[in-house]
Amino acid sequence: MKKLLSVLLICLCVLAVTTCSKDEPSDLRKFESALIDVQEAEDHMKETMNHINLNELESLSKTDMADENKKALNQLQDDINNELMPKFDDYEAAAKQLPADSDEVKDLKSSYLETVDDKRQQLNQLNTFVKLCNQSVKANEDILYYTKLFEKNRSRIEENVKKGQEAGNTEEVARFVQKLEDNNKRLKSIAEATIENKDQQAAQDGISEAVMPLIGQQIRDLNKTNIESVQINDARKNAIEMYYSLQNYYETREETMDISEKLSKIDHHKLPKKGEDLEKYDQAFEDELNEVKATYQ
Repeated sequence: MKKLLSVLLICLCVLAVTTCSKDEPSDLRKFESALIDVQEAEDHMKETMNHINLNELESLSKTDMADENKKALNQLQDDINNELMPKFDDYEAAAKQLPADSDEVKDLKSSYLETVDDKRQQLNQLNTFVKLCNQSVKANEDILYYTKLFEKNRSRIEENVKKGQEAGNTEEVARFVQKLEDNNKRLKSIAEATIENKDQQAAQDGISEAVMPLIGQQIRDLNKTNIESVQINDARKNAIEMYYSLQNYYETREETMDISEKLSKIDHHKLPKKGEDLEKYDQAFEDELNEVKATYQ
């Protein structure tokens, strides 16, 4: 009887071990089967990426932004936001639904999700670079606009000063012109030292802490100046508008410095341009998967 029980117990143990050894491969097979669907979603994302002309980013980021180049950059931004990233979201969502029952397969799923996260980081970096390029284009356009506005108001000041002289308001004209010249001399000295500073952070701080307050002070001073003649009062209004355009100009210059700093931290040569550029992030997971499968061979 004891011998019979011993044989029965041995058979049960063998059966239990056999059952466990089958559970793991079954769980793994279910994971691999679902992974095929996930990889299909990834293929759709890669195809979308390949259809976007990301290779032209190399040249677009270096050239002066003519209208056609600006349009191309805007198109890249739209394609990334409206086509590529939604496809990636679908791929990521599918990956998160991968079945994982055993600890072994849970580890595999975790590793795969890490590769998905690595790919997202690369696409986010790509998206950030394109956004910064577009922001740089817009900021440079704004600088040009504020420069033209400054010149327009300066020209109007000269016209009004001339009218004031012709009207015989020579003393008031002289005081007003001297004030503008003094303001310009002081502002030019501080602004040039700030802009030419090779330390970009110091230059940005100089704009916000020295240049901008000085322009604000000069605007307030002009507003308080007692002016009697109509012509010089008009000149003052134009001068105030001129200083406001200067404020906007230097604010935008500070913005361009910040954009340039961010762009300098991104190596655009290493950004993914094709779907195949993302495949290297699969290697660690594939090695781990092959290692797990090898234990059942």
